[in-house]
Amino acid sequence: MGGWLAMTRYILRRAVAILPTLFLITIFGFLVMEAPAGDYVTSYIIREYGHGNTEAARIEDQLREFLALDRPVYERFVTWLARFAQGDFGDSFDLRRPVRDILHDRIGLTLTISLATFAISWGVGIPLGVYSATHQYSKADNFLTTVTFVGLGLPDFLLALAFLILGWQLTGEVLTGLQSVEYLDQPWSLAKLLDLLKHMIIPVLAVVITGTAWVMRVMRGNLLDQLGKDYIVTLRAKGVPERVIIWKHAVKNSLHPLIAALGQTLAWLINGFTITSIVLELPTIQTVYLNATLQQDVYLAGTILILIGVLVLIGTLMADIILAWMDPRIRYE
Repeated sequence: MGGWLAMTRYILRRAVAILPTLFLITIFGFLVMEAPAGDYVTSYIIREYGHGNTEAARIEDQLREFLALDRPVYERFVTWLARFAQGDFGDSFDLRRPVRDILHDRIGLTLTISLATFAISWGVGIPLGVYSATHQYSKADNFLTTVTFVGLGLPDFLLALAFLILGWQLTGEVLTGLQSVEYLDQPWSLAKLLDLLKHMIIPVLAVVITGTAWVMRVMRGNLLDQLGKDYIVTLRAKGVPERVIIWKHAVKNSLHPLIAALGQTLAWLINGFTITSIVLELPTIQTVYLNATLQQDVYLAGTILILIGVLVLIGTLMADIILAWMDPRIRYE
């Protein structure tokens, strides 16, 4: 009972400590979007000039007033923060839609791809890392190590391009996006779900290769380090079965660095594989975030940046809780 109370107090303390950090992230996210010279109207006029429209400059002041960009930064931040606290993240300058609606439209497919790649990468990478470490310098280990270096060296967008060409040669279809044209505005059905899964193969496979290589490499290195520790030698001397030593003790301790990276891993669910999303024309948050940043769409880009920061905080809190639960050497006090 005392252990559960100590853990509960530990979780509450860590959660409360997040609040001031969250406020600082909100300020930082807004100011980062405001930092570049000019604003959205400046970017808009430059784009219009590029399209041959010279009339846009004549309404520059009206546009800036309409979008409230003529107000001081601190005033716009306070107004936005008050709306943000109520769940209203403002409107996108470029897309002319509420930011909340844009995120709602994109978050589902983004998390579908991200969670699929995360689950496969960790689910495959950890066992392969364990096998590679426990069969060090064998032919299988050498093969897996080579594959790992290749996977780490090849960017996922390059793999996506290669798979895109291969898919076109095999099926005659260019599998960009996440839906075929005939299913875009259709209600969900079994046929639409199968079409989605068909289009997900290329992005998931491309990102899984690089992700699995990283997880496998980290797991192999951590486990080799653990297998050389004195407590492993002691357990073997006591006659503990090798399988118990590996899976109950060494593997458990080897997972710590991976769990500690959970904060960055959760943020990756939103801001990972951006170039791959652009190459494959995926309707994900990553492409929206990049475009919003380039066009200085402050409320849209700032909201996504804050979302990424929040995921880092949540992931870090989860990592602290899991590590404290797994390792009795970590004190709650």
